[in-house]
Amino acid sequence: MTKGPFLRNHWSVVASGTLRAASWSVLIPVVMLASYGAFTLERALLMIGAFTAASAVANVILWRRTRYYFLEDEMTVERNTVFRSETRIQYDRLASVNEERDPVCRLLGAVRLSFNLNSSVNASKAEAFIVLKADEAAALRARMDSRIFGRPAPSEDEAAEEPASLVDVSFADILLHSMFGMPSAQVGVGAVTLAYSLFTFFGLGTPSVAATLLFVVDFLLPAASSFLRLYGYRITRSGDKVSVSSGLLSTREDSFLLSKVNCVRVREPFLCRLMGRAILEVEVVGTANGKGVPLLCPLKRRSVVMDLFHSLLPEFECSAEPMGQCRVASAGILLKAGIVASALLAAACLIVTYEPAADPEVVAGVALFGILLCAFWAVMAYRTRAFACDGDIAMLVVGACDRITDHILMDKVQFADVRSSPIQRRKGAARCRISMLSTSGATSVTSGVFPAEELEKVSSTVLARIKDGRYDFRRFQRRPADHTGPNRLYLYRRTNFNRSAFRIRNIWRNKNGHGKHTCHHPKGRNQKREGQGRAVQQHRRGQGHL
Repeated sequence: MTKGPFLRNHWSVVASGTLRAASWSVLIPVVMLASYGAFTLERALLMIGAFTAASAVANVILWRRTRYYFLEDEMTVERNTVFRSETRIQYDRLASVNEERDPVCRLLGAVRLSFNLNSSVNASKAEAFIVLKADEAAALRARMDSRIFGRPAPSEDEAAEEPASLVDVSFADILLHSMFGMPSAQVGVGAVTLAYSLFTFFGLGTPSVAATLLFVVDFLLPAASSFLRLYGYRITRSGDKVSVSSGLLSTREDSFLLSKVNCVRVREPFLCRLMGRAILEVEVVGTANGKGVPLLCPLKRRSVVMDLFHSLLPEFECSAEPMGQCRVASAGILLKAGIVASALLAAACLIVTYEPAADPEVVAGVALFGILLCAFWAVMAYRTRAFACDGDIAMLVVGACDRITDHILMDKVQFADVRSSPIQRRKGAARCRISMLSTSGATSVTSGVFPAEELEKVSSTVLARIKDGRYDFRRFQRRPADHTGPNRLYLYRRTNFNRSAFRIRNIWRNKNGHGKHTCHHPKGRNQKREGQGRAVQQHRRGQGHL
C-alpha cells in the first residue's frame, strides 16, 4: 500500500449518495408492499428509514476507506472495503480533468474532478474522480492542466479573468435545441402522442394514459434534461485548449486539446434544416461524461455553426467535391421502403377485416399517410447521402430526413471496410464502413452506395500516409519536454477480495507440525493460493503423506 500524505473525498459525497439512495427508497417499499396487498404508511416509512440509514452507513464506510495519493508522476486511488482495489494513473497519460458540481456540491462548496484517459475500453466513463473543496479543486486542476496541456499554471489575475465565449448562445437557442435538436423520429412520436392525448382529453373527456406517458418519457423528459444540461452554455479557447461549460442545477466544465479531436460532426435534423439551423459536435476520446459527444455549438444559424467550425478546426475541411450516390443505391432504398409500405397496407386490411368497429376511411387515411412517409424517406435517403475524400479528410454525409455530415481525419481511421451486395457488385458500387475511436468507445460510420474504387481510396490513403511518413502519431500527443524515457503504462488497476475485512484467517501447521502460523496475505489472490499450496505440501511432508 502507498504511504505518505493523502487526500480524502469531501464529505458531500456521503450526502449525495445518501440522497440518491433515499430518492430510490421511496419507490421500493411502495412497489413491494402494494404488490403484496399490505401497504401501510407506517411500514413504508420504516422501510424508507431503514434503507436510507443503511445507505448512509455504507457511504460513510466507503468515504473513510478511500484514499487519494498524488505523487510526483502518478496518482493512486486506494479503496479498502470488501474488495481492496488500487488504481494508478500516470499524469502524462491524462487526456482531461473535468469539473462537475451537482446541487449538493454547489450547496456545500465542493467540486467533483474526473480524470479521463485516452482509452477505448473506458471511454464512456472516467477512470477516477475526487470531490474537494472549491479552492483545493481549483489548485489541483490547475496543476493537472499544466501537465496535460503543456502550459504553466495561470496566475491569480489570469484565473480571475473570464474569457469571452466564442459563440453567443441565448435562452431561445437552448430552448429550441432542447425541443428540436433530438432526432426527427423522436420529435414526430412526441407530436403524435401529444396530439392524441389532447384529442382524447377534449374530444372524449378521458385522456389516454398510455399516450400521455409515452409523450412524457419519449419527448418531455429528454427535452427537459437537455435544457437543464445546456443552460448557460459557454465555449472558450486558450491556445490549443478548448473549454466547454454549461448547466443550470448541475454545472460541468470539460476541457480538451484540439489535436485530440478525431471527427467533426454537423447535425441537421429535418425541422432544423427547414429553419436553417445546425448543431456542431466533435468526437474526442478522454472527455467521458455520460452525456454524449462534446457539443461545440448548440442549435444556431448554419452560418454561425460553419464559421465556428472553420475558425476552430480548419484542418478538418474537405476540399474535394462531394459526389452523389450511384443509381443502383435506389434499389436497396426502394426495397426497404416497399417492405414497410406493404406491412402498413397489410395491417390496414387486417384491421378493417377483423375489427368491424374501426372506421375504414380513418384506417385507409392512416395507411396512406404512412405510405407517403415511406416514399418521402426513400427520396430523401437517395438525395441526402454523399461522399468526398481529399487525401487528408474523409467526408461522409449520411441520414435521410436528418442529415449528418462527418469530417473524419484520415490519420484517426482505425480500419475501413468496403462491402457490396450482388447487385451492387455488378454495377461496381459498394458501401464503406469507417471505424474510429469516439467519446463513448469504438464507433463506425457507414456511407451510402458509391463507386467501389472511390471508397477503396480511404484504406489505400491511410496505408500510403503510414508508408511515406505523412502520418506522425507524435503530433497528436503532448509530452513534457523533459520526458525522454520509454512509454509507460496508461493505467494500472488491481482488485482482490479483502479477507481481512471479515477477520478471516487461514491457520495451518508448519513444517514440523508444531505450533500455528497465521497469514493475513496482503498480496493478491494468486500469491495467496501459492502460499497456501506450499504450506499444505509442507504439512503433508511432516505427516508422511509425501
